[in-house]
Amino acid sequence: MRPTIVDRDSAPEGIVFRRTLRGPEQELVDSFISAMPLAHARDSRVTVLREPGLESGFPDLVIVVWRDARTAGWNESRMALVPEDLRLMHYVFQRRRATHSELENYFGSRFARYSIARLHDAGLVRTAGRAWFPCAFERAFAATKIIAIEAKIGKWTDVLNQARLNTWFASKSYVLVPRVSEEQVRNAQRCGIGVLSPEQDGIREWGASTAPLPRSYASWVLNDLAWRASKDHTNP
Repeated sequence: MRPTIVDRDSAPEGIVFRRTLRGPEQELVDSFISAMPLAHARDSRVTVLREPGLESGFPDLVIVVWRDARTAGWNESRMALVPEDLRLMHYVFQRRRATHSELENYFGSRFARYSIARLHDAGLVRTAGRAWFPCAFERAFAATKIIAIEAKIGKWTDVLNQARLNTWFASKSYVLVPRVSEEQVRNAQRCGIGVLSPEQDGIREWGASTAPLPRSYASWVLNDLAWRASKDHTNP
């Protein structure tokens, strides 16, 4: 199945994307997408997000590899969730158990009350007594990889810093540059950052460290965004 490409013009309603600017960096990203070297399971889908808006900025590319089968039970209530709901969801997921009072103290009583109800309607949490618990992870989170790619023609320090910032949501983070030195590759890999660079016969990759998902609430946002985008593309 071909990847679904999502940008500002094709993004689901309510999701902020930055408009891609014409220039050498856009051409670099376009050439990468056309030759994208991505291995994934046959039962997975791939969604490529161009400059999605996150709390940390607008990463040039985010590639979400996800299992469609895990979304079989996802309902319309999940479509209505906002990033703040998924922030609360990640908190419950990390804690494994959160009481009503704990959520109200941390997120505010009014927001916590309505947000946890939305998450319950969406099938993401369950309640037992005065506590909330996350539902089975395999049915709640579909992404198996979230790969961030930051592209730059120059300004190596800037692109590396942005790639490091992207590790707060991505399982792998890369820089994409037209050329790179051995020293720059070593500097990147010491930070766990991978490097991608075009060559005559495709894309050369120096590997990135892999981190478990979800990394933060933004991982949940991107997970759901990939699913929502697929729904929009199949049901225009």
